[in-house]
Amino acid sequence: MTYLARSDLESLLDFVGDVGELDFDEPYPLELVRRLMDVVPCDAITYQELDPRAQIFTVEIGFGADEDDDPDGYWRHGPCPTLAYRERTGDLEAVRTSDLIGRRSFVELPVFRDYFKPAGLEHVLDLGLPSARPQLRSFVLFRRLGARDFSERDRVVLEALRPHLYRLEAHAALRRRLAEALQELDNEASLDAYSVLTPRESQIAELLAEGKTNAQIAAVLWIAPSTVKKHLEHIYAKTGAVSRAAVVGRSRHS
Repeated sequence: MTYLARSDLESLLDFVGDVGELDFDEPYPLELVRRLMDVVPCDAITYQELDPRAQIFTVEIGFGADEDDDPDGYWRHGPCPTLAYRERTGDLEAVRTSDLIGRRSFVELPVFRDYFKPAGLEHVLDLGLPSARPQLRSFVLFRRLGARDFSERDRVVLEALRPHLYRLEAHAALRRRLAEALQELDNEASLDAYSVLTPRESQIAELLAEGKTNAQIAAVLWIAPSTVKKHLEHIYAKTGAVSRAAVVGRSRHS
């Protein structure tokens, strides 16, 4: 925190407060990615998950980047110095391209000349995130050609967010697990409810799920429409359904 001024700390607190109000179960929603641009000013930003060996981006959420960006073009001309550094060292610390290679050498690389430069981008600040090898994950911030490079302040501010980003990932994972558990309980409850139906009630529930009316069900089963109605009342009572639509939904789950 040595390099952080009061305004930096206030910006970090605002970010933590704002994204804490977002509900999401996958890292990271577009709004959170965009909000990082207010903490560390940049012209484009991307959250990415990639497999360098397979040369694919498995997840890429960006804001401010060229809509016509060609991911395959990156692999034709790359990797960039930052990605090569991550692969070689496994270091996740926030790093600027200028920390790894001089500008004169960087602008001569194919990845700059044929990929970054046509996109109007020059400066890169990358925050690595934990992942199972060979996968790599990171937030990548860009500044345009001719702009000022990212400063040490920018690097330290981004790095200061790391613990909070980890908490957000844990929170999202917990929401996802709870949602899956609730879905399993709902499915089990649906199966349990329909297991108490009589064979005739089960037939009616299945025909109802096919979209048949009471009259059509009565015709198929050779019973009176009033009998179908009475069976439906029993089905509602046993399963807790309150409408035909609810019976159809639960029948499909079962």
